[in-house]
Amino acid sequence: MATVIKRALGIAPTKEKNGRGFIPSPLGLLLGVDKKSGYTHNNSIAGKYKGNKKILVLCTEERYFKMENGSLFSTGNNVQETAVPLMHLTNTGFDFDVVTPTGSSAVLEEWSIPRKDHAVLTFMKEKKSKFDTPLSLQDMISRGDLNDDSPYVALFLPGGHGSMVGLPTNEHVGTLIRWIHQSDRYMVTVCHGPAALLAASVNTSESHPYSGYKMAIFPDSVDRQSPSLGYLPGKLPWYQGEKLSNQGLSFINKKVEGAVYVDRKLYSGDSPKACDQLGKLVAKALLEELTQS
Repeated sequence: MATVIKRALGIAPTKEKNGRGFIPSPLGLLLGVDKKSGYTHNNSIAGKYKGNKKILVLCTEERYFKMENGSLFSTGNNVQETAVPLMHLTNTGFDFDVVTPTGSSAVLEEWSIPRKDHAVLTFMKEKKSKFDTPLSLQDMISRGDLNDDSPYVALFLPGGHGSMVGLPTNEHVGTLIRWIHQSDRYMVTVCHGPAALLAASVNTSESHPYSGYKMAIFPDSVDRQSPSLGYLPGKLPWYQGEKLSNQGLSFINKKVEGAVYVDRKLYSGDSPKACDQLGKLVAKALLEELTQS
């Protein structure tokens, strides 16, 4: 009876057509997925980067996130949160590579596509092969690719609840994050992407490299409310804010308000609403630093 009522109200999670999980309810999609992103052309940057430095984009290769009640949330990386910052970076002249833990295809939340956003749809279509055939982080590390000669000037951790699956416990992800910090490269993350930062504490007794940093993040309080709207098919088994706080990080926002924050070379945003400004800030910072160097 309760399920029937939830369906009538549009708050029952929707069983995906081809798979074992659930996507957000009609109300969850209405409130949580924009038909058009906030992307706007950046008129504040003069000139383009013409060097060989790139952005490394760490994506999940996991589709399902098991909720506390056993239901599977069909997730991955959020399309808007992945595309918009990269659109600003590529418009500024930067190329990027996608990497997943083993080289399996990156998993994207198909239901998170902003269906009426021509710019985002075109970008993702043009870059599809990068996400379908990514690099293998495991292979990169075994080859010793994380060194001073690496072309990667920044690591981007896009959002989506898929970032909470596999990445936070992966020792290779931890190696990558510690290398980014130790080599004074840029870390860029949005929404649930910060969950991957937890990997920096895997198999080490050292303090978290970003301990003492402040950032914008998707608040745990909103994640706790999401099941009531059917966005999630159950309560999360854990919350990224709690765990990151235990590692010494702190957060500047308690609501989803498009917040963006910069702490040294850690650039962060709280949600899809933050992605346009986040992308512009990162593109400007990278262009200025690399043009001066």
